[in-house]
Amino acid sequence: MPQIERISKAKIAELAKLKHKKYRTEYKRVVVEGFRLIKQLNEFGIKPLELYSTSLESHPDLCSKQSLCRPQDLKRICNSDHPADLAALYPTPATSSKPFKRALYLDCVSDPGNLGTIFRAVSTFGINAVLLSKDSCETANPKVIRASMGAVYTTNWQYLDYAELLNFQCRKVVLDMQGKTALPQYCPTPEPEIYIFGSEAHGISDLLKANADESIFIPMQGKMESLNLAMSVAILCYHLFTKRL
Repeated sequence: MPQIERISKAKIAELAKLKHKKYRTEYKRVVVEGFRLIKQLNEFGIKPLELYSTSLESHPDLCSKQSLCRPQDLKRICNSDHPADLAALYPTPATSSKPFKRALYLDCVSDPGNLGTIFRAVSTFGINAVLLSKDSCETANPKVIRASMGAVYTTNWQYLDYAELLNFQCRKVVLDMQGKTALPQYCPTPEPEIYIFGSEAHGISDLLKANADESIFIPMQGKMESLNLAMSVAILCYHLFTKRL
């Protein structure tokens, strides 16, 4: 069993920088926390570079390099106010531009919890890619990784501006409350398709609406104005999952 040594002050200071987007982007490293998430990443084949634990319990199945931390050390290097007793250092999720049959385009999604939940739904229901406007939040945000349960590492994703999106030779379908086709009546086509969602604050841009091949909406009852973005995405993804071609 490898010896577990106490983490140094210099290492803590180095890792604490990764709480900020600037340094995650520069070093391409991120600290995530929680045994369940780290175990899920391990099942995906995503191995940590280092482990940090408040106990002497060894986890050689997860990583050979492990350091002992005090709870206050983990609080300095983790983004949450009450971090779990196990954290790990990982490379940040890498972008990918592989061909797809079904993809989402998310315009200006700013909430990392929403984005992470969307990645989890995409992974669960077989959507091939997530395309993000360039003003959307960072995929390496620890809240995104945590809410996605690691799916951000296994899903193809990339940032695109409107021109790059519209340049794709595929059908573009917008989800809009004023859409023409109710989701239960919508059937995907055999050709590649991109499903476009706007932000909760601003909706879908007029440019994207004007260039869409079809518009659909999720029917609702009662007086609720709208659904949360992640909920809307999950409903669409499940619908497409049931209509697989």
